[in-house]
Parts: sequence; C-alpha cells; structure tokens
Amino acid sequence: MPPVSKAPTLPLSPPATTTLANGVTLLNAPLPSRNVGIFLIVRAGSRDETAETAGLAHYLEHMFYKGTERRPTTQQITREIDRLGASTNAYTDTEEVGYYAEGPASAMLQLADIVTDMLSRPLFAVEEVERERNVVLQELSARLADPDGWIWDRLGTVTFGGDQPVSWSAAGFPWVIEKATRDQLIDYHRSFYAPASMCLTVAGGAGLEPDRAEALLRDVPTARPRPRAQARWGQGDRYAANVRLFTSSEEPQIKMALAVPGIPTLDEDRTALSVMTHILGGGMSSRLFHTVRERNGLAYSIFAHHESLEDTGIFAIATGTRPKDAARTVRLSFGELRKIAARPVPATELAAAKSAMIGRLLRSTETAMASARYYGGRWRARLPLETPDQRAEAIAGVTAAQVQRVAERIAAGIEEVRLAFVGPSDQGEALLDAALDRRRAG
Repeated sequence: MPPVSKAPTLPLSPPATTTLANGVTLLNAPLPSRNVGIFLIVRAGSRDETAETAGLAHYLEHMFYKGTERRPTTQQITREIDRLGASTNAYTDTEEVGYYAEGPASAMLQLADIVTDMLSRPLFAVEEVERERNVVLQELSARLADPDGWIWDRLGTVTFGGDQPVSWSAAGFPWVIEKATRDQLIDYHRSFYAPASMCLTVAGGAGLEPDRAEALLRDVPTARPRPRAQARWGQGDRYAANVRLFTSSEEPQIKMALAVPGIPTLDEDRTALSVMTHILGGGMSSRLFHTVRERNGLAYSIFAHHESLEDTGIFAIATGTRPKDAARTVRLSFGELRKIAARPVPATELAAAKSAMIGRLLRSTETAMASARYYGGRWRARLPLETPDQRAEAIAGVTAAQVQRVAERIAAGIEEVRLAFVGPSDQGEALLDAALDRRRAG
C-alpha cells in the first residue's frame, strides 16, 4: 500500500485575522518567502446581480485598472507594478470577485496600496468607460467562441435555469454591457462592495499592521451585504446544444459536460467528496481515465469536477469524443460513479488517491500568492482557516465508508442530470438517456 504523504516537518504559522473599524477583515498568513501575495476578495459575485445589472461586476473589474484619483491612467498603474517586479490581475466569479498582486516582500506596502486604491477611488473616466466597453464585449465573444467557454457558461444555465442569477455567466450579458452608463457603474460600485464582505489577505514574507490596513481601506464603498435567493436545481431546459459543423479536413468531435446536484460549501461530506471526485476523475490514475481512455480508447481527456456554492453544488463529468462514441462514453462514465456508490473503494486505491491529493495541495500552496488565495478563498466561503498541513490531515482521515456515502448522495441525483455540449449534431436526448442508463432499464 503506498504511504500517504505527510505534512512538512516545519508547519506553517496559522493565519491571523483582524476585523477593522470599517468592517473589512485583515488576514495575515506568514510564509517563509522573499515574496508577498496581496489578495482582496469580496463575498459578492454574479449571483448577486439582477437581469438589469448582470455583467456590471465584471465591467467594474476592468474599470478599476483604468485609473484612480492618485493614479489617473492605466499606464501609471502598470508602470508602478512593473517597476516593483510584480504582477497583478483580477477575476469575477459566481460568488466572489478578487483582486490580487504578487511581488517582492519588500514592496508589500506599495502593492497593497495599489490594489486598495483601484478598488477605493476609481476614476471611471468617460473615454475609458467607452473604450473598455468594447474590450469587455470582445472578451465575452471570445469566451463563447471557445467550445469549453461556451459549455461551462451554458452548464450553469441548464443546471439551475429560470430567472435565477446563479444560472448566469459570471462574465455578464452583452446587452447589459452595451447599455451601461458611467453613472450606472459609479452607483453599482457604491452598492456592490460591502466592507463586511471584504477580506484583505497578505501572505508570504511580509505582514500588514491593522492601522496601516485601515488607512489603506478608509475610502472603500460602504454598502451592506446582499441577501441571496436559494438556488433551485433544474428550472430550465435539460440540456443546451451548440451545433457546429465540421469541415472535411477536421475530425468530428463532441465536447460535453454533464452535471448532477452537488453539495454546499460547508457540508460535512465536503472532504470526502473531494476524495471521491479524485478517485473518479482526478487524474491519469482515476477510474474515468482508466475506463474511458485507457481501456476503451474513447477520449483524449476526461475528468470529474465539483463546484460548491453557498447553498448547493454542481458535480460534473466533462470530456470530448467522437459523436458515434458519445453515448457509450457517457454510459461508462456514469457507470463508474455508480460503482463507487455501490461498493467501498479498495484500501490501496483510497490511500493512493489521498497521497496524490495531499502532494498536490502542499505543492500548490507553497508560493506567497497561492497561499493568499488559499486563505482568502476559505475566508470567503466561511470555511475553517485550516493551514495546508491541517487540510492534509483532514484528507488523510477520510475513510472508504465516507467516500461511499458521499458517492451515494451524488449518484442519487443522476435523475436530475443536465448537459451542455458542442458538436456536429443534436445528441442531447441520447446522451441524457445514456447517463440515466435507459438501455439497461428498458
């Protein structure tokens, strides 16, 4: 039996949190490093928008880099970042937005000042609003032109559907971006960012004192956190199809993602589910890879993935194959999920999966920026602020019975399966039937 990887002999210091006077959380996560990661995460995302504002959070993300009162142009921001030998970026997601910078630990104060300045005092210059509008629209177009981008956007639509914001793309709606005004962006900036929903995480070889943090964050917007409507599964179509014809010089392929209900972020089975997901489709040793690719040669790539949300989750299996092999691929894939639910995972397979997961976890959280995002993400999700070592111990403690139990929970939702795919013809009903194993039942 392969040994389970152990945590480093020199464990990392636990993170320390402070609630500042204005309600923002300051999180310091010391790490032996010459670098520092600055991560300002906000517990608000695309599911907190409305049909009239869907995409404004993403638009704001772009506008924060277009100049502030103290740094009036993009060039001033980027030159300052470049001079420090640093990098910066941002993203908008379903339940969060994040802004971050990474650079030398000696530049921590400058980097924290840049990130907080962009969020606190954006200019929203009229000419920049118009110029960036086209950039955002081009980003949306590029995402939807890419099969993977289209599939994952539409998977949210079919899993939840209806008029639920949780079902919309985090990138937003083009018609909202096209009509957005400067005044609307200013108002949305003030109403979207709530101090009680913000955490400034500093990880690596430098820390930030609370008084300094309060000075940096004194001008952030003062909104209140927004209540969220309970997400409801399956309120729309059962599948979404993007039929794209292939030329004679191309090999026809169908790319697809199928999803069943998952579990919420704070569910007690969350660690067992991560292990089960790895066993099913987490790498080249996974059951999906072995069965679908190695034993049957049906796909180049296949994986399982779980995305947890505050009140629900999405468990997905994604792959690409020849159209004639698609139904068989789906049937085999969901068959492997049913097998994990039907009988305990052998001890050797369980130990190998946990060892691989722990190794990846410890490797992936070693840098200052990765550590900042790890802790900031856990704060946003209201998860315990475990160190990577403590998280490794939790993974190591997962049992075969726990894996089987959570697999039973996921497999019980197969009747609610949803699908998004790109291919040369509409195979939606056949693929859903394959997931449900209609052939066996009928």
